[in-house]
Amino acid sequence: MPTMTTPAITTAARRAGLQLSAEWLNSTVVRISASGDIDAANTAELIDYVHRRAANCRSLILDLSDVTFFATAGFSALRTIDASSSRASVSWTLVDGPAVSRVLRICDPERTLPRGVR
Repeated sequence: MPTMTTPAITTAARRAGLQLSAEWLNSTVVRISASGDIDAANTAELIDYVHRRAANCRSLILDLSDVTFFATAGFSALRTIDASSSRASVSWTLVDGPAVSRVLRICDPERTLPRGVR
């Protein structure tokens, strides 16, 4: 009879073409990285991951530089993260890549979201 083992719990998630990971840089700063596609099918997962992993931080770095596809639903997710960060007094910075910056040029021409350097 074969035995089943469960994988170790990590801070990474992978579903529907989206990979997420979290790294605490110190006791108050967390960097959350995403790679793959962000679209309407997984924006709720992105928001939930950010809220859970950044719950006790004072500063958040959201690194989307490895995102290969970014739908307008992703922009809505960023606005949600921006609003919840503001309510929680969490400063945050978005690190965008080519796919994300293309959408932000259209959806956020006044650069209201806090963008960092790549």
